[in-house]
Amino acid sequence: MAKGSKKDSADLQGSSLMPEIRKHYFLDEYCIIAAERRKRPSDFMRAKSPAKDEKSCPFCPGNEDMTPPSVAVYTDQGVLVDGPVKIRSWKMRVFPNLFAAMVPSPTPPTTEWIALPGHGHHEVIVDSPLHNDAPADFSQEHMELLLKAYQDRYANYCGLDGVKYVSIFKNWGEEAGASLSHTHTQLVTLPIVPPLIKRELEAASSATFCLFCNIAEREQASSRLVAQNDGWILIAPFYSQMPYETWILPRRHMSNLAQMDNQDRRDLAAILSHALRCIRSLLNDPPYNYMIYQLASNYHLNIRIQPYLSKIAGFEKGTGIHINSVPPEQAAAELRSRLPKG
Repeated sequence: MAKGSKKDSADLQGSSLMPEIRKHYFLDEYCIIAAERRKRPSDFMRAKSPAKDEKSCPFCPGNEDMTPPSVAVYTDQGVLVDGPVKIRSWKMRVFPNLFAAMVPSPTPPTTEWIALPGHGHHEVIVDSPLHNDAPADFSQEHMELLLKAYQDRYANYCGLDGVKYVSIFKNWGEEAGASLSHTHTQLVTLPIVPPLIKRELEAASSATFCLFCNIAEREQASSRLVAQNDGWILIAPFYSQMPYETWILPRRHMSNLAQMDNQDRRDLAAILSHALRCIRSLLNDPPYNYMIYQLASNYHLNIRIQPYLSKIAGFEKGTGIHINSVPPEQAAAELRSRLPKG
């Protein structure tokens, strides 16, 4: 893993304290790095909400009847499916979301303007049977299993009729959108390609090289590199919308999680764990979202982690330009300082 270098302090001291408008790596989008507002990690720390009662948690073992039947249950005996009696001994379980954003059999859409049926699937992946478990505490083996579940569920939906995009994301903490404190991930399939991915594809169509491969190659030699291993790099991106935002990129070109081999999965589990542990250590376990961006082909898989540390207000909503008070060079140096020694 990459450690802090002697140039870290020089990079930070040498950076201008005046606001800087930074352009996205390859899109016509911008953020403002408001370095004069530079904040310390302690400035973002907030009081935590009390944990909810395990007895009423539908994701806890023993409460399986509070959720729909599981379509995949990860156990010591392999991946199983709930039958008439639900499986009680499990490491992870996957089931349809009771409050689905997309459904397999939607009603006809409104005829006003343009509307499409909300056709798709919405699943919950309960990451752990332990109510107070945190992703930053997952063992290497457990994180690898979670990534295997992501691979399996992506492969299950990718290529199905009507599925144009598979979104996999985690909301950690109530402020980041988690309605239940028990750790879980969500998967939503869409019948359209999201506008952000469309813009990226359009930009890539005119390039003679992979734009994300170029980012990975250039940023691994920059002061924004946080950590790296044989398969992946972790960076605080030059274009950072949020304080302490990080991206994880594979070194070799791959379009989606299903293309990972066992070594890729081991390396990703290690670097994702490092990212989550550094964020927790530095910022006292803040709320965050991580999102996995992927397509069946002609794309470069990437994972973006955004701690929920600043609110989106009128300027951001009115312009689409985010103000980030922590330069990514500073964020990378501080996150590097929390990497394990040796």
